[in-house]
Amino acid sequence: MKVVQAARELFIEHGFHATGIARIAQASGVLVGQIYRDFANKEAIVAALVVEDLDRCLRPNELCAAGGSGDRDAIRAWLRNYLAGSEVTDVRLVMEIMAESARNDRIKEVFRSVDSLMRAQLTAALSALAPPGAAPERVACLTDAVRIMGGGSFHHWLSEGKGPAAPVVDMLMDLIEREIAALAGS
Repeated sequence: MKVVQAARELFIEHGFHATGIARIAQASGVLVGQIYRDFANKEAIVAALVVEDLDRCLRPNELCAAGGSGDRDAIRAWLRNYLAGSEVTDVRLVMEIMAESARNDRIKEVFRSVDSLMRAQLTAALSALAPPGAAPERVACLTDAVRIMGGGSFHHWLSEGKGPAAPVVDMLMDLIEREIAALAGS
């Protein structure tokens, strides 16, 4: 949608608080009144942008399909991509969104909603990789460990301007594989 794309570019350049609806209207070529028919306020535009970006970066539907079908190779490919942070396109916008979620309950709730969905799908996918009889609480711990590793990859993007090197991602994948194998004894 033109409004969300224009807002994205303006938010990257100027930040959320320095970007108003009038500026978004001008950049998108959409009248202010039409924007308000589609979005209740600027916060709703931010929420739409957050949902769009999280969906693109986390690809929860892809993870859900892989986990639901038990496609072990697809699950591993999703994990590798997630750990590499290869879907991060503009760290500045992600940082702006994270800062806004700390201040704005609506954006925080969008994050929590997407995170809850992603956690459930990641748990299901890791359960598909786990040996039969693996303790659910151990799978849940592994889910959180993978999410924390993904956060570390994002931090790497912030500090280095790129995702972790392939050998680092390989090491993280090896750690996950070892933990999956250890689930047999749980």
